[in-house]
Amino acid sequence: MKRRTVLPLGIVMLGLGSAYLAAFGPHVLTDPLAGVLLTGFALSAVLMIVGGLVVSVPVGDRTIPWNVFVGIGDVLLAAVVTLSAIRSAIVVGDTASWVFAAAMLAGGSSIAWFGVQTVRDSRHVDLEATPSSRRLVAIALLVAVSVGSGAFVATGV
Repeated sequence: MKRRTVLPLGIVMLGLGSAYLAAFGPHVLTDPLAGVLLTGFALSAVLMIVGGLVVSVPVGDRTIPWNVFVGIGDVLLAAVVTLSAIRSAIVVGDTASWVFAAAMLAGGSSIAWFGVQTVRDSRHVDLEATPSSRRLVAIALLVAVSVGSGAFVATGV
């Protein structure tokens, strides 16, 4: 994930959380799990915003670079989205909900892996300004497969 994209992503995520609260009211927070999930979503957004705004944050004698904030935000986002889908599947209990939860578990695992690699500034995550063309093709194929799978699950089950 490029640093220039995390600030807008964090802002959009905060907007979505705010819109959710505005649409359904504060009574949605009476369910403790829903409150924890919404708080985790908001915290993930704040971490993305911090990672997009600052290059590093000094904490004592150490300096925490921006990619640590973004990576932890990714892991937290993956956990929140996956747990939310599993919770919905348990509550609803139909086949489509469980298929969606399984898909979200697979997608969430991918996002969490990406977040861990971002924290580590690993060679598996391209934080450079210009990614290679092979990486762009791989990302485009991943997006196409993800969208196609999502459309199949949404319409075919």
